[in-house]
Amino acid sequence: MEELQRIFDDEWAYMVERPAYFIERYCRIESKEGDEPIIPFLLWPEQKKALRSIDGHKLNIILKARQLGVSWLVLCYAIHTMMRVDGADVIVLSRTETEAKEMVRRVKVVLDHMGEWVGAGRKFTYTANATEVTLAGEGLPRRLSAFTSAPSAARSFTADLIIFDEWAFQQYAEDIWTSGFPTINRPGGGKVIGLSTMLQGTFFARLWQEGEFNRVFLPWTADPRRDSEWYEQTRKALGEAIYSEYPASPDEAFLTPAGAFFDEFRREKHVCEPFAIPAHWRRYFAMDYGLDMLAGIWAAMDDEGHAYIYREVYAPDQTIPQASQMIRDAEEDGESIYIRYAPPDLFGRSQESGKTRTDLFRENGVTLEKSSNDREAGWANVKDWLADGPEGPKLQIFKSCPNLIRTVQAIGRDKRRPNDCARDPHELTHAPDALRYLLAMRPIRKREEKRDARTERYYNEIDDFFAYGT
Repeated sequence: MEELQRIFDDEWAYMVERPAYFIERYCRIESKEGDEPIIPFLLWPEQKKALRSIDGHKLNIILKARQLGVSWLVLCYAIHTMMRVDGADVIVLSRTETEAKEMVRRVKVVLDHMGEWVGAGRKFTYTANATEVTLAGEGLPRRLSAFTSAPSAARSFTADLIIFDEWAFQQYAEDIWTSGFPTINRPGGGKVIGLSTMLQGTFFARLWQEGEFNRVFLPWTADPRRDSEWYEQTRKALGEAIYSEYPASPDEAFLTPAGAFFDEFRREKHVCEPFAIPAHWRRYFAMDYGLDMLAGIWAAMDDEGHAYIYREVYAPDQTIPQASQMIRDAEEDGESIYIRYAPPDLFGRSQESGKTRTDLFRENGVTLEKSSNDREAGWANVKDWLADGPEGPKLQIFKSCPNLIRTVQAIGRDKRRPNDCARDPHELTHAPDALRYLLAMRPIRKREEKRDARTERYYNEIDDFFAYGT
C-alpha cells in the first residue's frame, strides 16, 4: 500500500509540473469525427508550442484560426491549474450565457472521463455555471466559474486564472478587462488567457497590436490534417473572409474581416504616410457627435479630385464646449477650413432653449453646415471614393488617423439591410459616419453606371446644391 501511495505521489508531482503530459495522459475530449465520441487529447505540435508559451507568461493573448481545439486546450490547462493550486479559482468569461454554460459542460466532460489516478478520491460538483473539485483530505476546494460578458463581470472575485473566450466578439470587452484584470493582478500569482479569431477595430485587436501581452498565434495549418487542397476548397467557399477565419499569419488575419461592409478597403492602398498639405488645397471638416463620442475628421482635396483624410479627433463624453475646444485646438494657427459638416440631427431645436446644438457649437467658435443623412446613398458614395480605379482609389487616409482606419476596416454589414452598415458594436460607427457626412457633399459621379431611382435623386440633389452654391 505504501509503495502504491509513493507511486501515486510521484506521478502527481510529475504531472503538476508538466501541463502537456497531464493533458495527453489524463484529459479526454469530445470528437465530432470518427466512431468514438470521447477521445484522448493528443496534442498537435502547434498546440504544444502554444501551451508552453502560455504556461510561461502571466498575460496571454491567443489569435487563432477556426476549429483548432484551442478552447479545449485552454480549459484543460484550467483543470491543470485547479489540480495543482490549493483553493484555485478559475473564471471564464463568454459572450452569452449559453456559451458560458457550454464551457462548464466541456470541463465536466473532461473531469468525468479522467483516469483513476486523478479521479480517485476526488469529488466533482457541478452546476450550470460552475464546477468544483474537492481533493480528498487535501486543502480547499478548487472552482471554475463561467460568466456572461457584462461590464462588472467577475469584479468581486480573486482569480488564479481568468479566461476571455472569443474575446474579440464580447460586447463590453474593454469594460470587462478593466473589471477583470485586478482579480489576477497580484505580484505572486494570477494569469490571463484571452483567445479569439480576429475582428478588426475591437479591443482584442488593439491588445494584439499594441498591448504588453504574450502573443500566441495558431495558423490554419496547426491542424496537420489540413493540406493545400483543403485550403483551396475552403477559400472558394469563403472568399476573402478566409483571411480572418483561417489566417496563415497574424498579418493575414488583419487583411479583410469577415462580413466587412467596406470590402474595398486595403491598408496598402488607402493608408499613406502623412505629408505637408499644399497651401492651395481646399480643406474640409466633418463630424459625428453625441455625448457618447465626438468623431471628427479633416480632409484636403487635391487638384485632381483626390481626398486625403489628414487629421482626426476621437474622444468620448465631451460636452459641446469641450468638443468645440478640442476641434479648435486640433487645427493649426491660421488653418483655413472651407466648410465644416455635421449630421442633420444637430440642427433640431430644443424645446427648452429654442436653440439647436449647432447654435451652441457656433457660440463656442465652431460653425457647422448640414450634411445629408441618406444612409444607403451616402455609403454608396463612400464606396465610390474607396473603389480602386486606373490611378488607384480617390480616397487615402493618413496613418495618423488610427481610429478612422480601424473602424472603416472593422464595421460590418447590416444583416437585414445589405446596403447599410451594422450599428453594433456602436463604437465602430462614429468615425465612418463622419466620413459619410463629409463625402456626401463631395460625390464622385459615375454616369456610366446604372443607378436606382433613389440614388439618382440623391445625386441630383447634390448637383443642385453645388449649382446653387456657385
